[in-house]
Amino acid sequence: MSLTTDTTGNPIKVTGTASSDETITDVLTFVKWIYWYKPTTAGHLINITDKHGNTIVPGYCETDNESQWLPIYSTCDGIHCDNMDSGALYIYIK
Repeated sequence: MSLTTDTTGNPIKVTGTASSDETITDVLTFVKWIYWYKPTTAGHLINITDKHGNTIVPGYCETDNESQWLPIYSTCDGIHCDNMDSGALYIYIK
């Protein structure tokens, strides 16, 4: 399955799963934080990178359905995802 991205608002909403590099946005973006909403299973992973493959933030689900706030407060050269096992992402930008 691939990611579905809605970039029409703030936050950017991302759903689906990814096991290889998928583009969320490919422009310079200031990211305030990322909310990983309800990854379903302990052990699920998420990895958010910039368009050059540099990790912005990795995430690890420790408890079933446990949402996580991932503070960023940084300018990112694009936002990509190369691993998202479950849940939804809400990317808050400035």
